[in-house]
Amino acid sequence: MDIFSRLRIWFWLLVTGLWGTFMYQYISSDFKTEQTIYLSKNPFAYDMPVTNLETERTNIPKSGFPLDFKNDIPSSIKTDTSKAGLNTSNLVVPLKTDELQGIASPNFTKRHTTEERLEALNISQGAKESYPPVPHGFSMTETRHFVMYEEGEKVSEKIANALEHLHGNIMLDLISFSPWTREKKVFLFFCASQETYQRLTGRPAWSGGTASLKERKIFVYKNPGTFGIIAHELTHIYFDSFFSKKPNPLWLSEGMAVYIQVERGASVPLWLSANLKMISRGAGFKLTDLMRIEKLEEADEESVRLWYAQSYSLVRFLMKMKAGESFYRFCGMIKDGNPIHKALYRSYGMPYNKISALEYAWRYDVKTGKISGLNR
Repeated sequence: MDIFSRLRIWFWLLVTGLWGTFMYQYISSDFKTEQTIYLSKNPFAYDMPVTNLETERTNIPKSGFPLDFKNDIPSSIKTDTSKAGLNTSNLVVPLKTDELQGIASPNFTKRHTTEERLEALNISQGAKESYPPVPHGFSMTETRHFVMYEEGEKVSEKIANALEHLHGNIMLDLISFSPWTREKKVFLFFCASQETYQRLTGRPAWSGGTASLKERKIFVYKNPGTFGIIAHELTHIYFDSFFSKKPNPLWLSEGMAVYIQVERGASVPLWLSANLKMISRGAGFKLTDLMRIEKLEEADEESVRLWYAQSYSLVRFLMKMKAGESFYRFCGMIKDGNPIHKALYRSYGMPYNKISALEYAWRYDVKTGKISGLNR
């Protein structure tokens, strides 16, 4: 074999090797069981550590909700056992009050009623609208996906960039549910102080943020928990608008909002870890009861926190336990009016033909992580 033949062989071996390396890198992500988590940087955290719940579940970072807010729901109000209200008698394991001392409530944004969520459906329809007027003392700027209003002489470029990065991270999970975000924007109002926020919105002192789903408006004031509030409310706007006939179940809506807040907004609520620990020890609601709940207004705050944590854990399990479009198909079948057990079976297959089967698998995974592959 002459020298030219050998060079040709080495040349094609090199080309083949490079092509194989390129193809491996290109398609390897398709074989992953879950998406890569890209942490967003909180522009409102003042040198506070940001921790992902995936890597550290017991040491809650200070970048979550602040502890100095008052809770929305007085403990003295009795639970409503009718009309799908949260009923503490349905708890699998009774709550222990001493385990819940000092854990903040999730109610720092206005709860969205069924009527509000109905008005927000089909958000992608309609003609192009005019932007809201600029409040006195505020500046305005427009980015790719937001119209931002900030109190002061100009809108912070740091905040604008952080919010666009957050949007990109959220779309890793929700782009299929909200394709309208390519054309329509969300309106964000940043107040410099709690006083301005209350004057502009009329919200009480405990409120850290409020949102209008129909008008796609979010109002917040700057504090370390603001980033998480924005991620939570953006999820309601992006995800809930997918369900065009009637609102999605409350557990699915709030579970997804907390999931995005934690996994994409990198903001862990201070109450979440302790409640997840209780769930891992068997506390919580039967899933049939959890899924029937559509009212939280009259429930005691300890049960509400547990309900939120369980909804988050269940949504996270449904999203992680099977690669592909299973979760999207599941939501699509609910959108079309199918019952939960039918949507489960059509989307995930056996053994998920009953809610009781889902509960058994989810409880097992909470303790072991062997189904979803998550380390707990």
